[in-house]
Amino acid sequence: MANAYLFRIPQPEARRIEIELSLEARGARSLDVRLPVWTPGSYLVREHQRHIDSLRAQDESGRELPVDKIDKHTWRVQCERARSVKVAYRLHCFELTVRTNHVDATHAFLNPSAAAIFAVGREEEPCTVRLALPPGWRAWMALPEEDGAFRAQDYDELADSPLEAGPETSHSTHGFTAQGVEHQLVVWGRGDFEARKVIPDIVKIIDGEAAIFGGLPYKDRYLFILHLNEKGRGGLEHRRSCALLVPRFSFVQKSSYEDFLLLVAHEFFHLWNVKRLRPAAFTPYDWTRENHTRLLWAMEGFTSTYEVIALRRAGLVTAQRFLEIWAERISQLLRTPGRLRTSLAQASYDAWIKHYRPDESSANTTVSYYLKGSIVGLLLDLELRRRSAGTRSLDDLVRALLQKHGLPPGLPEDGVERAAIELLGAERGSATLHEWFRRAVHSTEELQLDEALAAVGLKAVRRAANSADDKGGAEVDPSKLDVDSPPRGWLGAILRDRPSALEVGAVVEGSPAQAAGVAAGDEIAALDDFRSEMKQRLGRAQPGQTLRLSLFRMDELLEVPVQLGGAPRDTVTFVPDEKATPEQRALREQWLGAKWPAEEIAPRPRGE
Repeated sequence: MANAYLFRIPQPEARRIEIELSLEARGARSLDVRLPVWTPGSYLVREHQRHIDSLRAQDESGRELPVDKIDKHTWRVQCERARSVKVAYRLHCFELTVRTNHVDATHAFLNPSAAAIFAVGREEEPCTVRLALPPGWRAWMALPEEDGAFRAQDYDELADSPLEAGPETSHSTHGFTAQGVEHQLVVWGRGDFEARKVIPDIVKIIDGEAAIFGGLPYKDRYLFILHLNEKGRGGLEHRRSCALLVPRFSFVQKSSYEDFLLLVAHEFFHLWNVKRLRPAAFTPYDWTRENHTRLLWAMEGFTSTYEVIALRRAGLVTAQRFLEIWAERISQLLRTPGRLRTSLAQASYDAWIKHYRPDESSANTTVSYYLKGSIVGLLLDLELRRRSAGTRSLDDLVRALLQKHGLPPGLPEDGVERAAIELLGAERGSATLHEWFRRAVHSTEELQLDEALAAVGLKAVRRAANSADDKGGAEVDPSKLDVDSPPRGWLGAILRDRPSALEVGAVVEGSPAQAAGVAAGDEIAALDDFRSEMKQRLGRAQPGQTLRLSLFRMDELLEVPVQLGGAPRDTVTFVPDEKATPEQRALREQWLGAKWPAEEIAPRPRGE
């Protein structure tokens, strides 16, 4: 007999559901049932059990069985000679994220890892899920369905299979075929989504990523669950599906649609990287506590590398835009002082206590393994191409990793480095590649950006930002860059617009704002006695100029003089190297999938 679940939604507007788990007692004196404290793919102990109430147990005749809670997420049921046990409880579902549960009158979205208890010691047994839905509702789940029940081979598969349900009027469903396999996209919420535009682009992403690995890792079907909301954004990967949450108007404006496509490419690439290839520390998952690994820089970082590569190979961004995205990311990294304090490996290990709990010091003390990891993936791709004269790339590495470590016991902590060295062979400098990994992953030294770009005939020009909106980019003609003009004035604080003030979100380490005593949480009410156009006037201020900030700190009005510094050279623009060799240009074209620039810039005549 499988462990049988019943999900009942008698009153969705109450934003809760009722769950029953029925299982055989098998002569046990007691059974422990437990709810995971975290959701795979989201590395934070979220204490899902706090949403449970009224847990009770009965035997096959309906007799109540004693239940004691023995720790924060485990209940012990005294079987008392019962042949079978049914555990029932209510679950409150009001968190609209991709990793939690949300129910209202229009839909239900359930993550079994955050909703379904399991019997301790029976995690490897089959599970079934039946639904009792309100009239007119239907459900979508990636698990196979038979005789009115969804079936999972074990609890891990159930936990990895989110459920979307609701009335047809609240959803739109779109079936399509990619790589000869059925796919389904279920959309909840209203916005400017257009299936005829979005689905062909999703197919291009699927085709591009499947080409890396020689096909898809499944043969039946795949489910995309897409939630449209006012402003939240997120994604979570699963073995047969993914959940996506984006602002409702994300599909017309160019930059927001690009963000959506990057999210799709990211979560879909996780099919291979994390869902099949996963760290040994995750094999199997320990549902009771943090599962620490120093490999998130490769699991999430490489996936973030490939989200950009996938869009380029699918033809959804140009070579120019591809380079711009990487320049923007490198600029973002240079604007993160914490990169010089915490290594990429350490940031991965500390994800459970830092990444999902950012505070005012985060940018100054740590670094994102998504951001820096994606850049390390980019540089490693270039390094492999350079050392092999274009015969090896990051594609070869991720394929080798999947082939070697795609089954238990999983990827060892040094597995990426060892596989890269094996890929190139000792004759191509394994000792120096070991040093490359030490510097990029295990130290806080600056990344070797210039060396990597030189391999493909590019340069990274570092300059001061022209404005608060200058994120970096790519420029075909290096002569158009003004790198010698005096930098603009720099306060060194992250500012957020509020109705009548500018709120200080964070203060950069070593900045004029920090030296003047400006702190996160301060509200700047006036600048030199005027509150109008404060951001614009800050943008026009010059280095060395002293400004008087009128700010509120815990309701107390303070006057703080700040002498502005010069904006740091933390903005990167990629330009072609006019001295690049034919070999470097050929490697660049191979890497980009196109010539860039389309016409190489002719050398300027002398005297001009």
